[in-house]
Amino acid sequence: MPTGRAPPTPQSRRRHRAERRGPPAARAVLTSLTAVMPALYGLQLALAELWRSYGMEPSAVIGHSLGEIAAAVTAGALDAPTGARIVASRSRLLTTVRGGTMAVVDLPPHDIGRITQDLPTLHVAVYASPEQCVVTGSARDVEALVARVTAGGAFARTMPVPVAGHSPDVDPLLDAFAWELGAVPYGDPVCRRYSTVLDDPRDDDAYDTAYWLANLRRPVRFEQAVRAAARDGHRVFVEVAPHPTQAHPMARTLEAAGAHEALVVPTLRRDTDDAVSFRTGLATLLVHGARVPSARETLHPAGRITDVPSPRWQHRRYWAGEEPQPAPEPEARPATATRLDRLRTLVARVMGFAPDRLDPDVPLTDLGLDSLTAVRIRTAVLGEFGSAPDTGVLLRQGTLRGVAELLDDAHVPPPPPLAHPEEPTHGTPGVLRSFPGGGPHPPLFLAHAAGGSSDVYGRLAARLDGRRPVFGFDRLEHPDDVAGRAAEFARRIRLLRPEGPWLLGGWSYGGVVAQETARLLSREGEVAALVLVDSVLPLPAPPVATPADEARRRFAGFAAYVRTVYGAELDLPYQELGDMDDAGQVDLVLALLEKAVELPPAVPAHQRASYLDLRSGERHTPAPYPGRTLLYRATRPAPHTVRDARYERTDATLGWDAHCPDLTVTDLPGHHLALLDPPAVDTLAAELSRALDPSGPAPTPASMEP
Repeated sequence: MPTGRAPPTPQSRRRHRAERRGPPAARAVLTSLTAVMPALYGLQLALAELWRSYGMEPSAVIGHSLGEIAAAVTAGALDAPTGARIVASRSRLLTTVRGGTMAVVDLPPHDIGRITQDLPTLHVAVYASPEQCVVTGSARDVEALVARVTAGGAFARTMPVPVAGHSPDVDPLLDAFAWELGAVPYGDPVCRRYSTVLDDPRDDDAYDTAYWLANLRRPVRFEQAVRAAARDGHRVFVEVAPHPTQAHPMARTLEAAGAHEALVVPTLRRDTDDAVSFRTGLATLLVHGARVPSARETLHPAGRITDVPSPRWQHRRYWAGEEPQPAPEPEARPATATRLDRLRTLVARVMGFAPDRLDPDVPLTDLGLDSLTAVRIRTAVLGEFGSAPDTGVLLRQGTLRGVAELLDDAHVPPPPPLAHPEEPTHGTPGVLRSFPGGGPHPPLFLAHAAGGSSDVYGRLAARLDGRRPVFGFDRLEHPDDVAGRAAEFARRIRLLRPEGPWLLGGWSYGGVVAQETARLLSREGEVAALVLVDSVLPLPAPPVATPADEARRRFAGFAAYVRTVYGAELDLPYQELGDMDDAGQVDLVLALLEKAVELPPAVPAHQRASYLDLRSGERHTPAPYPGRTLLYRATRPAPHTVRDARYERTDATLGWDAHCPDLTVTDLPGHHLALLDPPAVDTLAAELSRALDPSGPAPTPASMEP
């Protein structure tokens, strides 16, 4: 930014700063900006290094206002002295600003704009969360806004700050700030940066002088940065600060972004023991499955996460003045479980719930049932009872009690006992999903299947426990192509394990992503094996005359499925669909579906994600990968909801021999949708362990049907 001054030398800058420092007594006042801001910057850097000393490396950074300077240093884009110079100049210049007030308001930005049209000095300074902003303006206008918001029943209060930053009030400082900073030396960050300055948080603008002027002047787009991180799959957020001032806005933003399972962890808390606060945060990460090598593996090398048994309530009264009642006798368990009991156990196993958490009269769709899970449940029920209702019964608001009444009591030989009857099936989201367990061998990194998260690998991870850790790569909205997702998968793998050897794999679409990821990582180190679990490369589609014909080929089977399962006609405008891209097509089809059939949100959401992922896989052409490849192939036809002849290949290699010359094919006795559920997953784990660890005993698989 032009300043109209002669370029200063480093010596003149140092002299200029020295003249402004003042006597030592003034520097000791910790309430002044010139003391508070540098102290906060130094503390944030120290806390970041404290986390690193326990093996925690950030996969991404987000900085809030002044905190973006510490975030840049933590990410390796600035060195600490340069950051300190920016903080010192920024804090000193801000002390020269007079006037202006700030207030926190629990209203979204559009509502604030609607009620402040007659208050011209007001500006949004911080987009904190979907329903909270910080505004700045003249004292009169800010007080008027607070009064209006409070009168309307919402929360608003002025903030005890000495200067109104991120507003026109700082415009007079910008020339002087640019002159003092001069050319700011910077580099590329070593991890992802989500900017709270730029309109698009993912933009990679340089950390140059212009950026730090914008950081002082522009509003803080904190909500937008957190949303972007959540959309990219980040689920563990650590606030590196002396007090968690941003924990609540962050949690509200993550909830609004659909990241309900996200974890927000503070580092320190005001007026508490700092050591206890930090260790509490560290313990929180540990119990949620975060990999902290210098904590868990060093302090408790044999330890692993496990589910603690739930309390067994005795239902005894202990009212004052009453004699304690004797404990009731436990109810005798029936010698033979009822149909409902057996069904509840099966459904709980597939959906990842404890059986006693499933209300038999609640529709399964209210618990998140989608079409894929319905097929898996039907397969399990068929194996247990010898008969099973159609998946449409489950998807049309079916309950456990209603389904149990449709089942036969025909005797079916009981399956062998499960090797892992109480196994956890969900990992902990993070940079990569972390599954409980571990082992001495290199970790296995598994990519998500079409439309789902990687928690589907929970049972396989439980069976590999004691041999190797297992991590999952969850679905991202963006990037949405195989190459982009593979590049991000590879980046996250190297954050957790910078050096090989690595094992990569995936089921279905996940295998396509894993193959491209293995190809990328093989340039950087050793990929010990690529594991493809019934990943099918589709055959070429037959030629069609018009785009409308192609749309008909894609969606006519789905319309027939809706007619069969829901009894509703789906009249699709194929001519209009032919002119749309993939996202436009599926959005229109699902909009028509929701008009025709009342569905819980999970069903169309899964259908949309699955369709877009499959189309992503169909557009991708695998590049040659010479490394060792293990293909585990289903040998029974799958009860897919919609059949596609392109995926019903009869060749043993499922198309992979053209791209992976070092290919070993192993048949699994089961169909595509059952390979990650018992008993097929037992055989898969045994075969996989035998192939990867030939010197050790393989897990004993459960017996399979002939």
